Amino acid sequence: MLVAGVLLLIDTFLSWQEVELLDIAVASENAWSGFWGVMLGLLTIALVAWLVVRLLAVEIRLPVSEAMVGAVLGTLILLFALIKVLTDDFSTIWAWIGLALAAAIAVGAWLQVQEAGGVDALRSEANAMRGDGSRTAAADTTPPPPAATPPPPADTAAPPAAEPRPTQPAQAPVAPAPPGEPAAPPPPVAPRDEPAPAEPELPPGERRP
Repeated sequence: MLVAGVLLLIDTFLSWQEVELLDIAVASENAWSGFWGVMLGLLTIALVAWLVVRLLAVEIRLPVSEAMVGAVLGTLILLFALIKVLTDDFSTIWAWIGLALAAAIAVGAWLQVQEAGGVDALRSEANAMRGDGSRTAAADTTPPPPAATPPPPADTAAPPAAEPRPTQPAQAPVAPAPPGEPAAPPPPVAPRDEPAPAEPELPPGERRP
């Protein structure tokens, strides 16, 4: 595949179309003219670069296998080369040589697929990729779970203060009398002074004796 890819890349710069007048070429174009020719050249460059990277043992992580990459590139190169040759006018021998080199690239890709397990291996790989893509899409479209309901706000109002109770003066405890001794008599109560009885008033002209 590498040799055929390099030769095809060189061939794309040669004259694929040529107009002659009296056996004299008056106009010519290479394979890089038109949409199909540009795509053919770009895919050929990509194929050669990928094969050189593999030859240098440079590790490149790809989501597909090497057999899948070779099969896709080889098929597209052959397809675009065929369309280019069939749709162009005044094709030259270099165009048909380019088509043969594209077919050689496709054959090399086919052999690589056979070494990797055949078409069934590619089909199973494609199904696995499709299944991963559908699972990823389903995961992206799944609505997130509803957010948890926040708890009700706690009542931050302070409880009413309790009314203070009236305090009673503490009474000194009465020491009990020791056993065997009579209790002391209570202190005598002082007599209160009573007012003297009022004297009767004398009639006018009399004296008190």
